Amino acid sequence: MVSSEDSDKQNELQEQLYNEIHPRRKPLHAFFILVSIVTALSALNMGIGQFLGIAFADIGPVQYVMRIYVILLCVLAIVNESEWTSFTRDSVILNWWPTRGAFYGFIGVLGLEENDVDVYDAKGRTAALGYIKVVAWLMIGCGVLYFVLGVACMQFLLNRMRDDYKHRLERAKEVKRTADTYMNRQHETV
Repeated sequence: MVSSEDSDKQNELQEQLYNEIHPRRKPLHAFFILVSIVTALSALNMGIGQFLGIAFADIGPVQYVMRIYVILLCVLAIVNESEWTSFTRDSVILNWWPTRGAFYGFIGVLGLEENDVDVYDAKGRTAALGYIKVVAWLMIGCGVLYFVLGVACMQFLLNRMRDDYKHRLERAKEVKRTADTYMNRQHETV
């Protein structure tokens, strides 16, 4: 007969095995991922806003080119946040958080400057350009957040957390492989 103490010990070991096989990110690591997602969505909305500005505003060729540049910068920000290419991963300006924050803030300021809401009078134009103003401020906020986090050396902490999580994932594969081997041997002997 199994005592309650043995049962508790077995449950504790099973929970430990489960946690080893299914590692979780730490809360601060998850927060940094959330910041990245919010920034990418802000850049996406900023790009959409620039398209709306082109559609609703009577602009000259210089302003048209500026809006296209802002759209391209927004695409670069999205690619940077998703870490798809080595171009953005290896770029000192885009990789280091204080300069990344300044870059994102610059995109937001360009968006504000290109879309002076007071100039437009039609309701559809005002609503569209109000949207652009909101997402431009959101982009500036993301830039400020990255700058502050970078100055506080939080990027180094994120890098350590990424390495730790990667190590725990590798360890989980090893533990799972060992547990599967053990379970297969147990079934063969039965």
